[in-house]
Order: sequence, then structure tokens, then C-alpha cells
Amino acid sequence: MEEWRTDITRGLWVGIALIVGIFLLDIGLVWLLINRWAVHLGTFVSMLALVASLGLIGLIAYWLFGLVDSGYFLDRNQVIIHWGPNEQIIPTGSIERVITGEELPGAVRIAGGIWPGHIFGHGEIVGVGPALFYATVPPRQQLYLVTPGLTYGISPAERAAFLEALRRRLEMGPTQVVEQSSRRPGFLAWAIWRNRAGLALLGTGLVATLALTAALCMAYPSLPYQVALHFDAAGVPHRADPRGEVFILPLIGFLAFAANGALGWLVSRRDRVASTLLWSGALVVQALTWLAAVGVLARH
Repeated sequence: MEEWRTDITRGLWVGIALIVGIFLLDIGLVWLLINRWAVHLGTFVSMLALVASLGLIGLIAYWLFGLVDSGYFLDRNQVIIHWGPNEQIIPTGSIERVITGEELPGAVRIAGGIWPGHIFGHGEIVGVGPALFYATVPPRQQLYLVTPGLTYGISPAERAAFLEALRRRLEMGPTQVVEQSSRRPGFLAWAIWRNRAGLALLGTGLVATLALTAALCMAYPSLPYQVALHFDAAGVPHRADPRGEVFILPLIGFLAFAANGALGWLVSRRDRVASTLLWSGALVVQALTWLAAVGVLARH
């Protein structure tokens, strides 16, 4: 089986530059938060952006890992696209035609990790159909392996030599039947990604927690330094606490979200109904923390 490498140089350096750029922005954001600390809506937005940026750095690093470990393998029976933990196996007998980017009949739409020197994702080629892209050059410079129902965009560094080697093998024909298949990281196969109701419940719980935190941050500057968080059976406050303790309410909601979310995920592999009940229970806690927060704010 022959191996054909990709030219990763441009994509690697651009990806590293993106990570460094985001990291430097994060350092600046942390500096501003430390030196101009005050609780308000802007603080919440800044911290949320910081957390999101760390997730983005992780995603780019994952894509870079795939780029560094990328290549194509070819014999008479199959073409294997290897991209880090992702792999596509394409039987040569399923390849209906090979077209170049210059020959594409229509526009190319791609979603995924896209920057100069790195195109990894899925999309559609107008006039051809659904496509997967594992390439380091723009769509009009790629090669496309067209199979029934799915097209693959690739970019071997030695394009002409790869085309000739593939043409020879297609002319010779396969010696055995190979199944068209794909391999992805294990976590992408978890059952939870197919549970739309569960994802909706988890998403709603997370949004509710973030929204409550944002609302309290917005109201915080106008709160007195001491607030009543504890009441007796008649609803009379019996203790005053520092106003910063209002954030215990979204913390309770987040802990319930995290605990029930994790338990629901573990249970979902065996009992989907039980997992749904756990995630619904987290939403009940969110509703209670919202009611408590509204009550506290209404009294002040």
C-alpha cells in the first residue's frame, strides 16, 4: 500500500498563530479583569468569552493534531484517508469518477475547521452532492473522489503522481471487496449525541444557569452591601449576608446541572427514561434558583 502525504506547512503555522493569538488575547482579558475588577454584566461577558476561547483553543489543537498526522493510502482495493483519529475507507470499486477542483460544476459549501492550509469538515458541492473534505488547499485545487452518495475532497502533495497511481489501480480493478466505512473518535459515537430531547434539556439547563448569573451580575451594582437571603416560615428575613452571596444561587443551579448531567449520561447508556428524568430534575432546580433570585431582587 502506497502512502501519499499532505503539505501541512502552511496550515500548521496558521493554526499555531491562531492559538497564540487567542492565548495573547486571553492574557490581556485576564489582566483587565484583575486590574479593573468590578461585578457587572461586562464582567460576566468577559469571563464567558474567556471560557469559550479556551474551548476554541482546544478545538484548534484537535484539528492541528489531525493535520500533522494526515495522509492518504492507496492500493488496488481501497483509498484510505487518514486524518489523526479520523479515517475514511473508500473501496476503489465504489469510485465512480475522479474530478479536479477546476472541473467542479458548481459552488462548494463547507462547514468545519477552515483556515489557509487546512480544510477539514463536511459540506456540499453543487451539482455533485454531499462531501467530506480532508485537504490542505482551497476547494478549486483539490481532487474529488466521487462515490454513490458521498464525495471526498483530498489534496495529496504530489497531485499528478497520485492521480496516475490511482488511475492505474482503477484500471486494474480490485482483488477483493472492501466495505466503505469511516472511523471517528470514540466520544463522537456516544448515544447522547442522538438523544435530541436529552440535549435540549441539558442545553436549557446550561442556558438557564448562565442567564441567572448574567442577571445577578447586571443587578449587583444596585444591590445594598447586605442582602437578605434567609427567611423564616412567615417570609421574614432573619439574617443579612454580604451581597456577593447571591451568586450561591446560580452555583447551586450549576452543581445540580453538572451532577444530574453526569449521572444522566452514565444512565443513558442503559435507561433513556431515567436519564431524561435526571436531566428534567436539574431543570426543576434551575427554576427554583430563579424563583429564589427573583424574590431576593424584588426585596431590594
